[in-house]
Amino acid sequence: MFLTVEELVELTGYKYNCRQIDWLRSHGWKFEVTSKQRPKVARSYFESRLGGASARQEEKPVQHLVKPNFQAINQQRSR
Repeated sequence: MFLTVEELVELTGYKYNCRQIDWLRSHGWKFEVTSKQRPKVARSYFESRLGGASARQEEKPVQHLVKPNFQAINQQRSR
C-alpha cells in the first residue's frame, strides 16, 4: 500500500525523514506525513509516476472524435 522505509531511501537518496520530505516537496511528489514525521507515499502513486506496470494497465486508449465536414457536403450538393 505504501513504500517501505528502504524504498523511500532509494527514491530520495536520503535516510532522514526531514530530508526525504524536502526531496519529495522539491520534486512535486504527493505524500502524507505520519504523527512520527515519516513521509508516506502510496505505492500506486509511485508506480504511476514512474510508469509501472499497473499504471499502464489503467491507461485507456485515446479515442479521437471524428466529425463530418458539413460545409464540404453542402458545397457538393449545391453543384
